[in-house]
Amino acid sequence: MKTTKQLSLLFVLLVASMQAFSQVEFGAQLGLSASTQAEVGNLWKNNNLCCGLNAGVLARYQTNDWLAFKSGVLYKRKGAEIDELDQTYRLDYLQLPVKAEFSAALQQDKPARILFATGPYIATRLDAEYEHAGNKTDIKDDIHAMDLGWAFELGFQFPVAKQKLQLSLNYDMGLSDVYKNGDEIKNKNLSLNLGMFF
Repeated sequence: MKTTKQLSLLFVLLVASMQAFSQVEFGAQLGLSASTQAEVGNLWKNNNLCCGLNAGVLARYQTNDWLAFKSGVLYKRKGAEIDELDQTYRLDYLQLPVKAEFSAALQQDKPARILFATGPYIATRLDAEYEHAGNKTDIKDDIHAMDLGWAFELGFQFPVAKQKLQLSLNYDMGLSDVYKNGDEIKNKNLSLNLGMFF
């Protein structure tokens, strides 16, 4: 809980620092995600994908026509399913990304844009559950409290009723170990998100 408060405070400080320079756009995001776990360099270890929701609030500072910086506080479901062992790991995080967003108009003098964003993230563990043969076990004590990684985003932005709608594909590549047992396993999360800035 202490770490969650620290992440929320960090987000508030980021937004406050953005506002010191210019007007900041605020928004919300909702999406579906598919997660697995593997070592660095591997997308997965032949596991099934653990599916879930992600949602949160966003803030973006536009520096010029093609560059913006954005952050947010996002709830994310991560984990993995090992079908042959009938095992499922479900990990819930509160995540704070900080991304540089590069964009360009799809057509000259048209408002629709293509965008690419990338940057680090830090996440704090909210809950962790292990399920085997229908039996669920709390495994928070076996999971590191923090998850660090790098995020990538590719998408499109469209004007909708004077707002900015973003449809994007996101990939979070974990760089820190998930488990305390010494295995060098990282979180991998792919999500399709719909966001709107007001």
